[in-house]
Amino acid sequence: MKQKRFLIALLLVFVPLIDSVFLGNTFGLQWHSPLLMYQVSVYLVPVKLLLTLAGIVLLFKKPGTGVSKLAEFSAVSLGLLHICLLAVACLGMVLFGTKTQFYRANGNIQLYTADVGAMGKSYHYFSYLCRKPFGFYTLTPISKEDWLGQFSFSQQGKQLVITLQENSEASENNTISRDIPSHDCE
Repeated sequence: MKQKRFLIALLLVFVPLIDSVFLGNTFGLQWHSPLLMYQVSVYLVPVKLLLTLAGIVLLFKKPGTGVSKLAEFSAVSLGLLHICLLAVACLGMVLFGTKTQFYRANGNIQLYTADVGAMGKSYHYFSYLCRKPFGFYTLTPISKEDWLGQFSFSQQGKQLVITLQENSEASENNTISRDIPSHDCE
């Protein structure tokens, strides 16, 4: 019984930690759309926080000896650090909202805008969404563009066409075309 509780506690601490640190949004799953996966990952942050907290409480209830004491200490230390990071993430989402507005789609063209208003440069990442069976997908990168301001985008044949709404550099050059990588989505 003690071993079972110890293993459950370790799983409660390390599975959310591994997801947060190594696997990306929602265990790296790519289902339906990048926006949906981001939204699911936002809702999983408080769940991961509670699971990690439950694991730490279970570890405190079971006194360890020898190697299990070292594993317990490591799990509690990493778990507490993970709880602090998740709490800051939750607080940030409550105060500043989520980044759902940085995801856009037009047909199979997906857009993610990174670092809007941050101290670094802002980029637009355009990708082609290849649909797979059972609602899964893969993303094929098309282009990484510097900040474009207000724009719209569409697919015209094998081209991504970006139409700038306002262009201060040259009024005649208000469209950008990029080749969509020709590969089979199958």
